[in-house]
Amino acid sequence: MFGTNTYLLDIEDKVILIDPAGKAEKLLPCLEGKQLLAVLLTHGHFDHIKAVDDLYDEYRMPVYIHAEDEELCRDKNQALSFGLPFSPVISCPVQHLQDGLNEISPFRFAVIPTPGHTEGSCCFLFKECIFTGDTLFKGSVGRTDLKGGNNAKLRSSLRVLRELDPELIIYPGHEDTSVLKDELENNPYL
Repeated sequence: MFGTNTYLLDIEDKVILIDPAGKAEKLLPCLEGKQLLAVLLTHGHFDHIKAVDDLYDEYRMPVYIHAEDEELCRDKNQALSFGLPFSPVISCPVQHLQDGLNEISPFRFAVIPTPGHTEGSCCFLFKECIFTGDTLFKGSVGRTDLKGGNNAKLRSSLRVLRELDPELIIYPGHEDTSVLKDELENNPYL
């Protein structure tokens, strides 16, 4: 309904999912014969977490979210603010992400805190690509008018992203991929 992107990273049949937003039954065939090591959440909005509990019931994998967004991902009222009659929340246990370098072998990545869209928004930097959630989109940025949103914090987060390798491929929470150098040239928010 919201065009949220879900990403599956696979190294030799070991998998990490980022923002499993849709229905778990659509993801399960992609996971057949693979070991789901973890779910990483860029933030706690309902449109990025819908499949988490169902996946947890199936795989009992760790679920990671920034500490600042744990309450948000458990808030039954957040989707109601969009006029939706449902509100997916996470009831399974979660672990808090640590800023900086992390390893879920064989994956190595950096967690970059990028508050602004929510208090606990963060990006995941894997080698030549970055998963930006709703912090940075192709040609735009995430909203700041929702609970936990803050324009000044988002501007500060964007300054951090501007300093990264311009060749990074951007995998946003919605819409199309991009390259950071293109965003630096064309995105009015950068």
